[in-house]
Amino acid sequence: MSAIIDRLSSAIQRTAYGAPRRQGSGRAIIARANNRLFLPLAVLPVLYGIALCTILMLVDPYDLRPWGLSPKLTHRSYPTIEKVNLIRVYLNTPHQLVLLGSSTAMPFTEEQLNTAFGYNSSVNLSYEALMPPDAGKILTAAVETPGLKRMVIGIDYVQMRADDKMEYLGRGAVASLTNRWFDMPDFTLPVVRASLNRLKGGIFDVPDWRPEVDKLYDAPAVTTRPEIMTMLDDSVAHPDPAIFEPPPARPCSSYPFIGRVLLPVGRAAMARNIHVDLLFPPVPFQSYYNWQKHPYSQYYPSWGTGSHYRQLVDFYRCIVEAVANNGLTNVTAHALDADPRLTQIADFRDTIHMTRPEALRRTLLVIRNGDDAVTPTSFAAYRKAMDQGVANARAWRWSPAK
Repeated sequence: MSAIIDRLSSAIQRTAYGAPRRQGSGRAIIARANNRLFLPLAVLPVLYGIALCTILMLVDPYDLRPWGLSPKLTHRSYPTIEKVNLIRVYLNTPHQLVLLGSSTAMPFTEEQLNTAFGYNSSVNLSYEALMPPDAGKILTAAVETPGLKRMVIGIDYVQMRADDKMEYLGRGAVASLTNRWFDMPDFTLPVVRASLNRLKGGIFDVPDWRPEVDKLYDAPAVTTRPEIMTMLDDSVAHPDPAIFEPPPARPCSSYPFIGRVLLPVGRAAMARNIHVDLLFPPVPFQSYYNWQKHPYSQYYPSWGTGSHYRQLVDFYRCIVEAVANNGLTNVTAHALDADPRLTQIADFRDTIHMTRPEALRRTLLVIRNGDDAVTPTSFAAYRKAMDQGVANARAWRWSPAK
């Protein structure tokens, strides 16, 4: 037994230090380690971690602590994970316009927003898969943004969900509003490097973040992606017949977004004389055929049987009626999805995300001018335009470039 124990001890020593201890030695392991650099090498990572934490605690990029430097952010946006971590900073900083939506609202730049609405301090806080629970918390906080004059809310099919699910970005955004002074939301090297830049008197930013942000803007059109165009062509040429079926009856009260988000936020904004624009984002009409035939997204659980796009239109009807019935005169709904000027497939980087700068600027001008504003009185015309647009797309076909 003694021999087995000795061999086991020798193996452990070789693994840890590269050589065995002498038999019978009772000294501490570190004191007898052959490599004299062991202790410094073991302590270095600890000291390195402490140094990184100290930088973050001093700079306080997420505005969690009373002693941190005043936030200084770039006007060129941030990668999505950083943007949600910075939501507290954005909402504590004076802004005239705040845009919040899901991924369909992400490509609008601050420069485009300022130019369209005549402001000088706009911010786009949109991120992928904005769900009703996180939307409610963020918009409630956004109403109190210093100097806010206008709030723009993107509403797409994700807001139809009837559960309390939040995706990881939504959880991070909510945590940004509730984190305490000792929390470290995003302890990564780029954040530390950006904090060092701020510590030197610059802004909280690093060059590594630019490519990740820039790929959202002016990306190649979906028409350059044969695999997606082939899928769209098949969806339109051989449609699921359910796309033309009536939507299932669903009461407006079954949408948590309306009662828990839209109405309380709309009332709070009205009390502060803040105008609210609700955007029904434009989507190429061909994409509705794809939705019906390939409902692969995890964000579709609210769909019932029958036409998906008509279910979305019914959801929008509930929103328009709720705004009118509750006297929210400060809220305007914009049915951009029925506007043929905004639904050209060449302006999109995939089946639902607009990317071409000219199209984005055109969309903002339509919102500013109220061209596509929809009310209970005009809703029947909007519904008819949607049905006609989907029907007309039935004749579309894609031919790959020779």
